[in-house]
Amino acid sequence: MINYEIQADLHPKKLTGIAIKKLNGVLFMTDILPERAFPEFSGYYKKYNEVAFGNLAPEVGEGGEDTLLNTSYTESSFTMKEYRIGGSLTERAIKFLLAKDSTTAVSAGRQLVQDEIEFLAETLALREEKTILDAVIAGADTNNAVSASAEWSSGSSTPLSDLRDATKKILTNVHANGDTLLISPQIEVELMNHADVKDLYKYTANLTNIEAPIVAGKSRSIPRMAGLDVYVSDAVYATAIPSGSTTYALKADSNAIVCKRGATTGITYVAEPLTVRRWDNPGTRSVRVQLFKTFVPVIFRAGQIAIISGV
Repeated sequence: MINYEIQADLHPKKLTGIAIKKLNGVLFMTDILPERAFPEFSGYYKKYNEVAFGNLAPEVGEGGEDTLLNTSYTESSFTMKEYRIGGSLTERAIKFLLAKDSTTAVSAGRQLVQDEIEFLAETLALREEKTILDAVIAGADTNNAVSASAEWSSGSSTPLSDLRDATKKILTNVHANGDTLLISPQIEVELMNHADVKDLYKYTANLTNIEAPIVAGKSRSIPRMAGLDVYVSDAVYATAIPSGSTTYALKADSNAIVCKRGATTGITYVAEPLTVRRWDNPGTRSVRVQLFKTFVPVIFRAGQIAIISGV
């Protein structure tokens, strides 16, 4: 069976280091819903109802009962989901690592292992990326739904007005300022060719500041538009069905998401950080390598998300 001299190259900590390095790539959904460690596989999160705006709290005399104005406090349960992906390395492939008299074989064997771990890590990261996007779409408040004036590829469309409508609905609903626009690559191209956006290029200085640091996922062509940071998702799609029986899917290039990104909208709770395990597969003359990550995205304030359909 496989010689244990390979333990150094297949040590879980070493493999985890390779995988974590790979995860620091161009994926960005954890910027939309940041990660936070959570020790259990199930738990609770708090959700505040909206606070009335522009209404004065009643005056309360000294010693009188102080009542909250139009607020409530509820709990909702959720369950962690464990995501795992794995592969096996055959004894014949592993023997590259055992050819100590050949630096070429050792290098080739190590590269084989690294390629496998990077592939698994990237696939797992894409799963997390899609899961977060699904949660954002499914958690969108239907009261914030906006129908585009026309497809943004049409000269008669008014994308800037559509975006202002979406941010206004978020502001009206929860008195929060949306700061993020999430679109597909095709929509990005259509916006670049739109007359309204061309006017932004023409009359707005430094719309695309080439000296600004590159942010993962952020559009390099239209980094900001209508007061929103523009992110382009070209690796994943979502087909979640939120309340209202409407299917939203970025893959169809017909929807855009406006939201307030960050911890105030939600968190990707992580019960177990990225972990790599490996063990011998009895009777198969191979080593099984598996990556684990346990997480669940939770939307705190659905009113801070708006879907623009028909773009």
